[in-house]
Amino acid sequence: MRSIRFLLGAVVCLSLLSGSQSLRAEDDEAGFHSIFDGNSLDGWQPWAGDEGFWRVEDGSIVGESTAERPCNRNTFLVWDRGDVDDFELRLQFKLTGDKEKANSGIQFRGQQGSDGHLVGYQADIDLAGQWAGSLHDEAGRGGLAPRGGRAKITVEGQKTLETVADRDELFKLIQPSDWNEYSILCQGNHITLKINGHVTCELFDDQKDPGNDPSKQADRIGLLALQMHSGPPQKIEFKNIRLKRLKLTDGKKVVFVAGKPSHNRGAHEHNAGCLLLAKRINDSGLPIIATVYRNGWPKDPTAMDNADTVVSYCDGGARHYLNDRLDDFQKLVDTRGVGLVCIHYGVETTIGNCGQHFLNWIGGYFEPHWSVNPHWTAKYTKFPDHPTTRGVAPFEINDEWYYHMRFQEGMKNVTPILTDLPPRESLERPDGPHSGNPAVRAAVLERKEPQHLAWAYDRPDNKGRGFGFTGGHEHKNWQNDNFRKVVLNAIVWTAGLDVPAEGVRSATPSDEEMEANLDKPKPGNAEVAPKKPAAELSADPKNKPAASTPIITSQTPKHAVDLEADITGAKQLFLVVTDGGDGFTCDWADWAEPRLVGPAGEQKLTELKWKNASTNFGTPAVNKNVQGGSLSIAGQPVEYGIGTHANSIIEFDLPAGHPFTKLKTRCGLDNGGTNQGNATSVQFHVFTQRPPKSVLDSLNQTTATGNGSHELTDAVAQLDVGEGLEASLFAGEPNLLNPTDIDIDHLGRVWVCEAVNYRAFANKALIGDKGDKGDRIMILEDTDGDSKADKSTVFFQGHEVDSAHGICVLGNRVIVSVGDKVWNFYDDNGDLKSDRHELMFSGISGAQHDHGIHAFVFGPDGKLYFNFGNAGQQIRDKNGQPIVDKQGNVVEDTRKPYQEGMIFRCDLDGSNFETLAWNFRNNWEVAVDSFGGLWQSDNDDDGNRGVRINYVVEYGNYGYKDEKTGAGWQAYRTGWETEIPLRHWHLNDPGVIPNLIQTGAGAPTGICLYEGELLPAIYRGQPIHCDAGPNVVRAYPTKQAGAGYTAEMVNVLYGARDNWFRPSDVCVAPDGSLMVSDWYDPGVGGHRMGDADKGRIFRVAVPGAKYVIPKYDFTTPEGAVEALKSPNLEARYLAWQALHQMGDKAEAALT
Repeated sequence: MRSIRFLLGAVVCLSLLSGSQSLRAEDDEAGFHSIFDGNSLDGWQPWAGDEGFWRVEDGSIVGESTAERPCNRNTFLVWDRGDVDDFELRLQFKLTGDKEKANSGIQFRGQQGSDGHLVGYQADIDLAGQWAGSLHDEAGRGGLAPRGGRAKITVEGQKTLETVADRDELFKLIQPSDWNEYSILCQGNHITLKINGHVTCELFDDQKDPGNDPSKQADRIGLLALQMHSGPPQKIEFKNIRLKRLKLTDGKKVVFVAGKPSHNRGAHEHNAGCLLLAKRINDSGLPIIATVYRNGWPKDPTAMDNADTVVSYCDGGARHYLNDRLDDFQKLVDTRGVGLVCIHYGVETTIGNCGQHFLNWIGGYFEPHWSVNPHWTAKYTKFPDHPTTRGVAPFEINDEWYYHMRFQEGMKNVTPILTDLPPRESLERPDGPHSGNPAVRAAVLERKEPQHLAWAYDRPDNKGRGFGFTGGHEHKNWQNDNFRKVVLNAIVWTAGLDVPAEGVRSATPSDEEMEANLDKPKPGNAEVAPKKPAAELSADPKNKPAASTPIITSQTPKHAVDLEADITGAKQLFLVVTDGGDGFTCDWADWAEPRLVGPAGEQKLTELKWKNASTNFGTPAVNKNVQGGSLSIAGQPVEYGIGTHANSIIEFDLPAGHPFTKLKTRCGLDNGGTNQGNATSVQFHVFTQRPPKSVLDSLNQTTATGNGSHELTDAVAQLDVGEGLEASLFAGEPNLLNPTDIDIDHLGRVWVCEAVNYRAFANKALIGDKGDKGDRIMILEDTDGDSKADKSTVFFQGHEVDSAHGICVLGNRVIVSVGDKVWNFYDDNGDLKSDRHELMFSGISGAQHDHGIHAFVFGPDGKLYFNFGNAGQQIRDKNGQPIVDKQGNVVEDTRKPYQEGMIFRCDLDGSNFETLAWNFRNNWEVAVDSFGGLWQSDNDDDGNRGVRINYVVEYGNYGYKDEKTGAGWQAYRTGWETEIPLRHWHLNDPGVIPNLIQTGAGAPTGICLYEGELLPAIYRGQPIHCDAGPNVVRAYPTKQAGAGYTAEMVNVLYGARDNWFRPSDVCVAPDGSLMVSDWYDPGVGGHRMGDADKGRIFRVAVPGAKYVIPKYDFTTPEGAVEALKSPNLEARYLAWQALHQMGDKAEAALT
């Protein structure tokens, strides 16, 4: 690239740079796109908790800190439409504030850490003139190129610096506290900064870190963001933000477009598959970079401007995202020869104009009523001599291999890559748009023509390359090295690079990596209880099915089960088929030989005409399957019957006064489904009156989301309950909304923190006026002994408790953890109303942040235990003074020695403060057992794949960040784990305490230690924990292992049929039952919520156990000792207090 000269534009500058231009040429705006609309922050995302610093005002993005809202750490506003690589950015900026300390910048090619901090290149802005116009590596290598300098950094990190202009003269060209224009030009390793048209610095950066630590090497792709520095009050404004992408001069670029979620877990995992393949492209060592856009055609207006090839892994047919972008993509082909790779369903489009474009782009496509999509095992033994087959060894694999594609006439310019002859069984389905047709049967069954399942296409006139690959239905297949190599080779080839002789090398994905980024993560590594039959879907015994089968799968003998239902006196009959809990793919079902039976004989049900029939796929039919073919179960014809598909309902009116007492039928899987693979699983049910809403709602779903009825009456029915347990609804909306934390007093009353005003700045439209009076602390009581709350009392309402995250009831004192404070509320007269409240602790960061302060609990030593996550940062006393703990350390996140999330202990009045453990990230709540043992959960910062449970050793370092340097998990270190979810915790670093168990993906919340006797033995003495992410409450039965423990996972509650179930806390009641609060929302919080009108509390006990609260006598030593044995913490607190007040009088009872 031509060397860029520094333009100073003044006479003195001309003397410094002879031959340089003195006037900046008129800007050429061709190719630039605006990425700020001037009206909103659409496309720009602040870090959670920093929203208050950023706004739009008078057509500008404004970042501002004030004396009332100081900025204590750098804050970033990230452009969330895509990554930047080679580009030019132009914008105007104005910085005002303290002349010596006001500071800002523009981040580019950056990576965002778990705390929101961006690592990477920064174009600096300040008022003092120390940094403006210079290039800095934020949170990384520090200063790279000063104003007036040209720097070069070698691969090994050796830097040479040449001063080519006077930094002070350059600074004079910047208008202080006024509008200036910044330009950032990145082309490969070369970065040029300009302010007001004058080059201020240059960098040639080739540094490469052996450990691939982004803070220690050059960046080629990453995030774009605006920064406001910490410090005194200041205001930074940006406007006219334009971006132009530049074609890579030293490599190629791949744009992955991942389609929307559409199938069951593990199938059509477009996003997870794209991210996995993109990572391997970026790690290949080849001169190529890759980026991923989700959910169809990118919102980034520049996304395709420097693409060399596009990978479409998405749903196709009429839903293909390219159908509406034919002209846009054709322009990319005509002007730049951009390649195209289509994977699996992405090879299908509609006949006509769309189909012709696909023929011209990739040489072939799936044409409905011509091509087919069966599941079968293909064997690949021979490959053509083509770049895409380099390094590929023979392999065989089962997938939904589409075949009989519509190719270019005479296969012109098309090279078959993967070819096999499909088995006869793949064409046993009746004719349909995807299942069969005369042409494909003639080709495969008669002419025995091998079918091409992947192909390469050289477009004529040098207009690029295309590739079609029909596999990819099964996400697990990306673990097959040869399967994956074919696609990686194809991507590199279509981008215009030469494929290495051994093909594109890539690491085999681990099981943990395969689980990452799935559209619907599994609920942990524990075995989940089987789905309940529909007989248990309704709490109303009058509305239960007359009969249900177990779940029938391809493993069921003969693929069928006999069913008999009592229909005596019934006026109606409802035949219902539901999926087996894994979605309704391939769920073809037959009611075989259904007949009405009575004392006088039988009548075929097929002789009656049904009233209504509906199904999620195909059309229910008499004596035909759902696609019109012959009824067949396990290869055997069905004499007569009804063909349908999950989910379906068929309604009959029975003849008036009929004599029949039984419905008898055989319920089986039709071969139309089982011949497609092993995914078929259904359940049959017979109702004699209209099914309950929970069943009807599940029938109306179009995908297997588990998102059933949201009605309170169906809440319990949609939960799976652990073995030996029974769940019941204790309370719910409208009496209860958005519970974040609960506690239970010795009388069995449930105290609740509501959080309607959760992140009100982001959820105002949803909240409306419901939060105008502030959030509530509620008390819920069962006064009539039916195990349901029938009385509710508002203990306190006000903005002081908006979005409280913790509550602890201690007699007439209630400790509430909320925002940046901890409050003591007091009920002085026993009327369950707060009479006064006093500040206990203050100065905690992380207000309205889930990583902030959490609940207090009472310990067996008479002390209080609590924690905060890594947004808490520090804690101060009620007067705002820093707290120095018993170890003599100021309690703050400074690595002196504490950092990140911490656990604390103090006396009841807050004195004798101790810091017990640190270096957590999102530790939500701490539980204390009777021996003073501490138990806690935490999660990671990489898509929340690494939830962990800890048995906490006092004064332990728990490894979220490097103890000495504060580096995150991505920084290379000796002995790091090969599995990323384990790598998060620095487990092999000296002094890091090991985890009890890692549970997989999730969003962990409340925890308690169960020390009651009501529940079965497996739960006694064990941590009970809520994880809102996978919709589950679990126990972790422990086993001693050396100085610590290991554990397994056992489900207590699981939201099997409603993934709005978001357990937020669990507590033990005086009778030994559990109370579980349910935030109830489509999401897990973190930034936004999707529902502000619901909230539930469930009681979990053994079957038949009523909510009977023991009576405690705290006035005698014997009574107090008995109360000390209670599984309920508030009862223990009152007993502990009473015994201490008794002094020597209690000694006999205690010995």
